[in-house]
Amino acid sequence: MAVEITWAPEAEETFDQNFNYLLNEWGDKQAEKFVQQTDQVIMRLQLFPESYPPGSQSRKYRKARLNKYVVLFYAYYKTKKKITLVSFWNVKQDPHKLKY
Repeated sequence: MAVEITWAPEAEETFDQNFNYLLNEWGDKQAEKFVQQTDQVIMRLQLFPESYPPGSQSRKYRKARLNKYVVLFYAYYKTKKKITLVSFWNVKQDPHKLKY
């Protein structure tokens, strides 16, 4: 069961922030690894949209861990067969700012 994937503006922004940080601080190899991890999770989401657990703040969102430091939050709309990627959360941020 493949589902449609869309990116919320916050997801685009936080993806770019994480990518640029990795590129500037750790180089091309780590930035490319982040892109590959993201692609792998998105492919899995298309096939198994409920394979990741709900977020701790809201059951509306689910969280997929990309790596040790980044969690992807997304919303799955079962009846529409649609997923919206919401945010790429770096776990080193202040957890009180987490909305999902």
